[in-house]
Amino acid sequence: MTQPDDELQIEEKVVVVFDICSSSNILEELIVRQNLRPMRDLLIEVKQFLKKKAPLLAFDPYKFTGDGWIILVPRGVSGSDLVHFLEELSRFFSKKLKHIVIPHLEHAPSILGLTFGVDVGPLVRMRMMGKPEYVGRPINIATRLQSAIKDKDDNPAYKVLFSKPAFNQLRLTTDFRKTRPATRTLRNIRNGRRYACMKVWLKI
Repeated sequence: MTQPDDELQIEEKVVVVFDICSSSNILEELIVRQNLRPMRDLLIEVKQFLKKKAPLLAFDPYKFTGDGWIILVPRGVSGSDLVHFLEELSRFFSKKLKHIVIPHLEHAPSILGLTFGVDVGPLVRMRMMGKPEYVGRPINIATRLQSAIKDKDDNPAYKVLFSKPAFNQLRLTTDFRKTRPATRTLRNIRNGRRYACMKVWLKI
């Protein structure tokens, strides 16, 4: 357990937050059918995929959020490598969703897939209840960017909102993937009323 007199530990990270589109609707139908196993099995498959791929980018699948994950990636990661990983994850998820979950739904939601938010910056590392925990603005920004993808977009699946600092520091370019500048309102974020970001379409 981190104590008040311990030295402050700061780690620079790229924070990736992703979420399953329409997860609430999917769960509601599975609950009605009294069959939550497909969603459980899908999440286990995603967890195992993340565990397998983590060494390639030296990332930490830090926290499960109920219908997605927060991933912490070393700041020196190649932007193109990160995007390729997100695309590989998206293809894997799409395949598993189709085979594990969709057959158990009478009415599949119109929006299916993953959405992503990415920011970069310093996080404070602590130990709480014997586990490493992180706090910091990049987690807040990435979480809100992920949530804001669906704003002004009727088809948000397999798209990423990068903060401009993350987009620039990862040395991404607008000709690497389809990319558009965007603004979003980020709740409870200083200067978040018109937050500038870059929207990237993943190739899956």
